[in-house]
Amino acid sequence: MLNNVAIQINRANRQRTLREPNAIDCVLFTKRVDRESDSFSFDGTPTMGGAGVMNDEDEVNYSWVYACDARIHFAQGFAASLGNTSDDGGRLNYPEGVTEASIEPIIDPDKPGYVQPAKRMLVALLMGDGLIINYEIVDVTGNVNIPPYTRKYLVNPRPDEEATGDL
Repeated sequence: MLNNVAIQINRANRQRTLREPNAIDCVLFTKRVDRESDSFSFDGTPTMGGAGVMNDEDEVNYSWVYACDARIHFAQGFAASLGNTSDDGGRLNYPEGVTEASIEPIIDPDKPGYVQPAKRMLVALLMGDGLIINYEIVDVTGNVNIPPYTRKYLVNPRPDEEATGDL
């Protein structure tokens, strides 16, 4: 019964983001590691000398793969509340300039081709007249801790990437 609250909040947020006049068209890209493993893989990720790679953050050989078209609406700068921190304090140490935003793919969630935005995706904002500004999703946060949860995205400016040059 309580999960209906989060479902309705997500629906309202989706409609607001897609219909908001100040929302910006954008394109989402996922990161694909191009490096091949020696002989094994660890949870689908190439290994380094037999050691499992936990994430692709330090990978040098990668490419961005088109995921979907979306709309983004920036909310505000982000400051973690004291009740919303992890045990290691990692959520208090975001770099300066992290901004909270709502990102919603154009495709409906129940249709094929829908992609849920996730951490470390590249967000290319299409500002018009060929101007593209790149952001990276650095974390996912929310204010309702009832499944299926609510999702807001913390984005950080990212240096220009080749993947967005052809948009």
